[in-house]
Amino acid sequence: MKALMTICGLLFISFGYSQEIKPTAEEIAPDTYKVKYYHDNGKIMHEGNYVDGKSNGLWKSYDENGNLIAEGSFKDGKKEGLWNFYKGEEVSSVSYNTNSIAEIKKFYTNHLAVK
Repeated sequence: MKALMTICGLLFISFGYSQEIKPTAEEIAPDTYKVKYYHDNGKIMHEGNYVDGKSNGLWKSYDENGNLIAEGSFKDGKKEGLWNFYKGEEVSSVSYNTNSIAEIKKFYTNHLAVK
């Protein structure tokens, strides 16, 4: 749990820091923008949608090498539903209910492989 909270904290704290590469935004519908935030090396850090100025729909986060480290959905700016956090062969699945953690499950991908 402590490690998961650290990952979550580091992941979303990064939104507040200034970057050398400016985020991009593309209007895909009225008041709806697809945005991308970038690491200093030019690779995507976060991508998702804003609707009426709030995070909405699927968001994904990547490390500096381009590896997916988190994915989940927002609804009206709040985490909602299932979020997955990836660290090596470990996957932490966190269920959110109106931005509050409802349940956490941990999986190891090497245990899921079919032989």
